[in-house]
Amino acid sequence: MKALNDPDPSVRRISAWALGRLGEDVGDRILSTLADRLHDSSEQVRLSVAQAIGELGATKTVIEQLAQALKTPDATIRRAAVLALLSLDAPSAYPALVEALRDDDAFVRQGAVAALGELADSRVIPLLRERLFRDPAIGVRTEAAFRLGKIGDREIVADLEKVAATDTDAGVRRWARWASAQISSPSDSGSAH
Repeated sequence: MKALNDPDPSVRRISAWALGRLGEDVGDRILSTLADRLHDSSEQVRLSVAQAIGELGATKTVIEQLAQALKTPDATIRRAAVLALLSLDAPSAYPALVEALRDDDAFVRQGAVAALGELADSRVIPLLRERLFRDPAIGVRTEAAFRLGKIGDREIVADLEKVAATDTDAGVRRWARWASAQISSPSDSGSAH
């Protein structure tokens, strides 16, 4: 933990990585300290911290810290926070993730789509549908198609087929077709990434 404050970003990054390997029985203090490091000056440290938190699990306090990090002006901090939330499957982060769907940064929006999709909550279907049809970023639309296919709600098949026929990007069309087929015959599996 002391090494998280080292002047060398490589030491801080490796320290975060090592803390992430301690297992889910780490104390709240370690998790909270890691969450505070999401504001580190080094993007590599922030990403290591996000991965460590994702591996360790998180308490309500840490989820709140991550939700607050989604509101910072620095897009790289928001990216790290959404990455951690994706790994945590944290239903209490739902409101912050919904707000992140409107982020200016496409990577944050894509991460929010992925994290919401992991929640497998039926409330996310209209939100993901909206991103599938209207998001300007190809990665976000692709992620929305993939997550809708994983959720598997038959009500969305017609929308997926429409996107598969009309989206301007071949990759989005391909994942929309995959998602539609996934829902229609759930015995097949695959992954978008």
